[in-house]
Amino acid sequence: MENESDLFISSHVAQISPDNLEATLTAILKHPYADVPVVDDKGKLVILIDAPSSKDALSTIESIRAIDDIYTFSPVYQHQED
Repeated sequence: MENESDLFISSHVAQISPDNLEATLTAILKHPYADVPVVDDKGKLVILIDAPSSKDALSTIESIRAIDDIYTFSPVYQHQED
């Protein structure tokens, strides 16, 4: 059961179109639980998701995965704090 102190953290590696880097980063960062701490000029980036519930985490992941210019989106790490 989820409570106020739950925290869902995950990291993902994505490959995006370098031609649309800024627009894709803007689309990712519109998600309130997403951050992009690492980006390279070839379009590879690390996406961190830090959400207050599993539902918020999953909806953020699915929404980011659906962005057109994201070619690959692979989970690397997942953790739940109680």
